[in-house]
Amino acid sequence: ALGLALVASACSSGGGDASSGQTDGVVDIQEGDVQLVAGRLVAFDDCDTLLSHIKSEATERVGPYGLDGYGGPIAFEVEEAMDEAGDDSDSAGTEAADFETTNSESAAQTDSGGESGDGEFTTTNVQELGVDEPDIIKTDGDRIIAISEQTLSYIDLSGDEPVLTDQLTLSEGWAHELFFDGDRAIVFTNGGQWGTPLPVGRFETSTVGDVADDAEESFASDIVDPGFYAPTASVFEIDLSNPERLELSSSLRMQGEYLSARRVGDSIRMAMTSPPTQLPWLYPQGPAGEERAEEANRDLIGDTVIEDWIPQFELSRDGDTTTGPLLGCDRLYTPAEFAGFDIVSVLSFDIADGITSSGDGAAVLASGRTVYSSMDRFYVATTQWAPIAFTDGEGSDDIGAWEESYTTDIHAFSISPDSPADYVASGGVPGSLLNQFSMDEHDGYLRIITTDGSPWSDRQQSETKLTVMSEDGDQLVQVGQVGGLGKGESLYSARLLNDVGFAVTFRQIDPFYVLDLSDPTNPTVTGELKIPGVSTYLHPISDTLVLGIGQDATEEGRTTGLKVSLFNVADPADPTEVAVWTKPGAYSNAEYDHRAFLYLPDSGTAILPFDDWQNQDNGALLLRIGEDSITEIGSVTHIEPSAEPTSDCAPLEASAFPEDTELFWIAQEGGRVQLCGEGDVGGYGDYYCDPIPVDNIGEWMGQDASTVVSDLLDGAEAGPEDRIELCWPDEGNWRQQIQRSMVIDGSLWTFSWDKLQANDLDTLELVDSIKLGSGQQG
Repeated sequence: ALGLALVASACSSGGGDASSGQTDGVVDIQEGDVQLVAGRLVAFDDCDTLLSHIKSEATERVGPYGLDGYGGPIAFEVEEAMDEAGDDSDSAGTEAADFETTNSESAAQTDSGGESGDGEFTTTNVQELGVDEPDIIKTDGDRIIAISEQTLSYIDLSGDEPVLTDQLTLSEGWAHELFFDGDRAIVFTNGGQWGTPLPVGRFETSTVGDVADDAEESFASDIVDPGFYAPTASVFEIDLSNPERLELSSSLRMQGEYLSARRVGDSIRMAMTSPPTQLPWLYPQGPAGEERAEEANRDLIGDTVIEDWIPQFELSRDGDTTTGPLLGCDRLYTPAEFAGFDIVSVLSFDIADGITSSGDGAAVLASGRTVYSSMDRFYVATTQWAPIAFTDGEGSDDIGAWEESYTTDIHAFSISPDSPADYVASGGVPGSLLNQFSMDEHDGYLRIITTDGSPWSDRQQSETKLTVMSEDGDQLVQVGQVGGLGKGESLYSARLLNDVGFAVTFRQIDPFYVLDLSDPTNPTVTGELKIPGVSTYLHPISDTLVLGIGQDATEEGRTTGLKVSLFNVADPADPTEVAVWTKPGAYSNAEYDHRAFLYLPDSGTAILPFDDWQNQDNGALLLRIGEDSITEIGSVTHIEPSAEPTSDCAPLEASAFPEDTELFWIAQEGGRVQLCGEGDVGGYGDYYCDPIPVDNIGEWMGQDASTVVSDLLDGAEAGPEDRIELCWPDEGNWRQQIQRSMVIDGSLWTFSWDKLQANDLDTLELVDSIKLGSGQQG
């Protein structure tokens, strides 16, 4: 995790001057002969005009190897020196409440949660009050909807005891997350490949010179697969009206990658980024063929149609399938300065209506990664590298200068409740973005924290800055800036709350900064505290106290285990660390995923998962937070004493399968293969079990496996719930690691991939436990 955070940091020259790098509302970042501009966007009236524009940009940048590096603001002509990663994780931090007046009442508590009858329940820990975020588990007090890997479970809490009424296997995607309301759940996921063969004859046969003898070589289907493949994002609508029979109402598959979503009232906004179709580029066999390959690729671009560049969708509902472009060409904006061929889309859905279309929205011809949303603005940002001119011998012979040169582009969309998302403005700032908590909007101003420079470089030129931006027409322009944070270090966490902000940087020690944001044209650093370790997640708990969760560290910067710090910021000029709690050799998911953290302001209780790799222990910790103290109350765990595992399903011995099949190997090498039918809960003790519908076993495991399973059924037709489960021992108890916590009617509910468990919040005694086995095929 620390390595990812280091990669997330970046660099560029310039100090804390609020006017540096700003020209007429467009940020110019100059280094030698390089100039990057993030500025005004324009729309096109029709697809023909848009296609002509894209072809022109692509023709200008295509080479003998296609459009390598087209995802950045400038097309790179040589291989990138390092991989861009970790700079835009959308999972860190917690809710941004009013720090002066309401922050003592957490968004995870009943003020932003709700009531169920006479009871109370907590909700997902979010960045902005009133702006919900999707998660792997949700509750409305009467029921819990949870997704464990690919299985969605419905737990009814309305009776005397909780009941797992039904489960539904989501057969596509990974890392699912959801919203739910009334009788409908909306699930988001990435996964699968979008594949469509290119129409026969659409692209003319091309030729290219061979390196050896410059012979003519046909560009035919035996050289390049005529199909194209693209990442796929999916949205599923689940019918919850019958808790005992969950059903998939509709599915929307789209070309691209799902980034994140937000919900305000009934309106859901979803962001995704889509690369263009993988065109069948002609690759030369050597330098002698490069010129002709480039010419052929230029001709290929000339033959493209609009569907090759903009994402498509496939909607399945009520037995009907609809396909087409994800949004109209008149809803796609493109920068005046080239920003790549990816498309960032912001789609709008109404949870009360469900998934009935591909979603209204708008898009930008640019890259996107990090999502932040206020009540009325939805922002998508991405960090880009400077162009390769830095290192091609023309501008600089120092590759370090290129590695330290980044810019972050930001695109703003309006999200008024009664209309779809609409593009409003774009802008850019120097440096790289850490995560969604590096952005915040207050009183119409966007505050964004970025880091110039490479903190792992020997140059040690990194510096973190806060920039304040406002909308000027269709541009985000800089109105204020303060720098000088963590010189030579990397940004690890940030929190911006109304008129105050906090930032933590780290290399060997943890400087904790307090910022005064009351004057948007003149933000200032008011205080600084240097302590060992690093806080990767900041949670304000009162007007004067901020909780930091991260890692303790030696004076040399080597991390040693989980650390929780309590900062007193009553005097912004002199912040102090008034309490520390540590757990050597441990870490917490809450360090990098704010949704894993829970704070109960009435009792001053912080709840966070932990994994102690030194002692092979994991669970959820409860800490009592005082004015100047952190006290461990206790912990709960999902780890159970070892017992002989049992299952409702019928075991299949290795001898049942041919020796050259994977099913034989699984059963032979300590795993378990079992046949489950209707009514079988499934699972096998603490084993990890992967369900495969019987009808699909041949696709997964080969025709031999399909024949064996068919023989086992003895001619009977496989039912919709008949499945084969492939089970492996759970090494290291990873399935029992707690992912989330919530409080419902005085019970602490904890969720792991393996089960849901309820403990009495006061005594921590076990109340209920629900095994989350395998679901039915969806």
